[in-house]
Amino acid sequence: MRLERQAFAAKIRLARAVLDWSQTELGRHVGMTQRAIHKLERGDTEPRRTTVRVLEQMWREQKIDFEDLADGGFRATVRSSAFDLGVTRKSKRR
Repeated sequence: MRLERQAFAAKIRLARAVLDWSQTELGRHVGMTQRAIHKLERGDTEPRRTTVRVLEQMWREQKIDFEDLADGGFRATVRSSAFDLGVTRKSKRR
């Protein structure tokens, strides 16, 4: 599996963990099925450009930033307001 695909899969898993969303919840936010999210997180499929753009936009809206590093890895920055958003989302679901 290509390094870029592995890194993108890791970004999806990390952001979902920060937001405390299931694969189904993430799918609802970005217009994808749970199965499609699962395949992306495993690196089983090459993401389309539109998929990448939609996920990157959602990360920005949720205050999660990724910086790609020269070695193929990445650095994540989660602004504290992302945690506030998570609390609000959870309380709305109940």
